[in-house]
Amino acid sequence: MSLCISSANFDQSSLVQKNIVDSDFRATLNQTLNEVIAQYGGETYRLERAEHIRYECLKKNVPGLLHRLWPNMIYASTTTGSTFAMYKEVIQYYCGERLTLINALIYGASESFFGCFASIHTDEYFLLPTSVFFEFIKEEDIQQTQPKTILLSELEPGHRYEVVCTTDGGLVRYRMGDVINCTRFFSRANDLVPLPEEPVDIPRIPLISLAYRVGNVLGIFGEKITEQHIMDALQQTIRQWKEQGIPVDLHEFTSCPKLDVFPAKFVIFVELIEDQGYKIDAQQLRILQNTASAEVDQQLRKMNQGYTNGRSATRLDSLDCIFVRTGTFSTFVAKFLMTDRTSPVQIKPHRILKNEDYIRFFYDNQIDISSS
Repeated sequence: MSLCISSANFDQSSLVQKNIVDSDFRATLNQTLNEVIAQYGGETYRLERAEHIRYECLKKNVPGLLHRLWPNMIYASTTTGSTFAMYKEVIQYYCGERLTLINALIYGASESFFGCFASIHTDEYFLLPTSVFFEFIKEEDIQQTQPKTILLSELEPGHRYEVVCTTDGGLVRYRMGDVINCTRFFSRANDLVPLPEEPVDIPRIPLISLAYRVGNVLGIFGEKITEQHIMDALQQTIRQWKEQGIPVDLHEFTSCPKLDVFPAKFVIFVELIEDQGYKIDAQQLRILQNTASAEVDQQLRKMNQGYTNGRSATRLDSLDCIFVRTGTFSTFVAKFLMTDRTSPVQIKPHRILKNEDYIRFFYDNQIDISSS
């Protein structure tokens, strides 16, 4: 990035070239960069700023890079709820102690804004019934063709629902595919505005958090394994590895059913990342690979009763946990998901694979421990 600043050209960045394929957009970035450089002092500022960025980025194992680069930055915001929570620790490292990390401010899609954040301390949202008309399908009814819907006022804390919305433009009604948690009701004690002198009935305002996508449910015999189940099983396994003195963390994962064997099984592809200042040697990697499948299988049995039943009845074989090379997931996004018609904001992790080309890509990138 310092090279981009010193040359006043974002095309110098392989990161920009990989993630922003629209040449017109890159040209706009370069124009804006040159305007900012001119505003702050021209060539002198450009060279000093580039040197400062280079100096700060070369500091190893020092948290708070974002604050050091942008001292006036107040907060950083990104999606930290649901299975995106796996990225929170890494992002918090770059924020440090002086920069607040909060969940994404808006819950929305291409069609409309659906909600706004309720707190800087949680991943909860208020829904905005003025933008769309909301209905909800109970989680146990999601698989029905014509399920009964309930209204916003009928949500109950501790339950999950699929979102159905009707847009104000065209009155188009459709199922969003998002499954939400109703976490709690917003109470009068939370209200920051003065209450009226005379007591009035204040409607219950449900707060929600994102749980998973309907399509992101893994199952062969009706197990209904969500990406949250898989992530929890992986993170619990990784905690055990850390206790054994192998400090690794989960970078990314995806999964698929394997139906061409008997009994059928699930496959989980995992990309690990080493803790700061630590390098996994070949022997440790071999230990992890040889034990990962059994340990993740054991944890998933604790997370999902349907999976436990399938394993106990021998309808399902033990899952395969396959490690893939560093950079596999970023290459996957660039190769299969990133197009000139797709905004990077709209690209979501593919945690459950159904496309055969996608599945073959991850098999082709697995780590061969036999040659380690």
